[in-house]
Amino acid sequence: MRRRKRITMNRQQYDAFKAKWGWSPDPAPKAGGGLIESVRVDGNVAYVSGHVPFSGGQLQLKGRIGADISIEDGKRSAALSTINCLESLDRLVGLDRVEKILKVTGYLSCTEEVTQHPEIMNAASELLIGVFGDAGRHARAALGIHTLPLGASTEVEMVVALKA
Repeated sequence: MRRRKRITMNRQQYDAFKAKWGWSPDPAPKAGGGLIESVRVDGNVAYVSGHVPFSGGQLQLKGRIGADISIEDGKRSAALSTINCLESLDRLVGLDRVEKILKVTGYLSCTEEVTQHPEIMNAASELLIGVFGDAGRHARAALGIHTLPLGASTEVEMVVALKA
């Protein structure tokens, strides 16, 4: 019988990513005005609802990528949205329970000329791999759309396998 490699998240690396992307704590916004949960756990799978780039209690980087904000700011927005997903997951189950990140979906509010969706979402993927190592590698979709809630430039959701 093969022993499973113990996966641990790197809290120090996570804190460094939060500092790099300019994240600061804020009250957790209730998804859907409190009608839905920010994280739903079913067995050993956590479904993390879409999160937008809040930091310090304020929505950051509003507008459309390619019109109101740059590609680089889009990357920052994707990273902040991902951090907010992880913060909700940490509050509910603890990041130490993460077995692996299964799937990340990034919604990018952008102009028709913007085609760098994968490049923008790489900021989110690099953060997850930096924090969780190989367990942070995931399937991903990066979608360009016209608008997002509150005028956000990005929204990120994820599916996460949890340790039993």
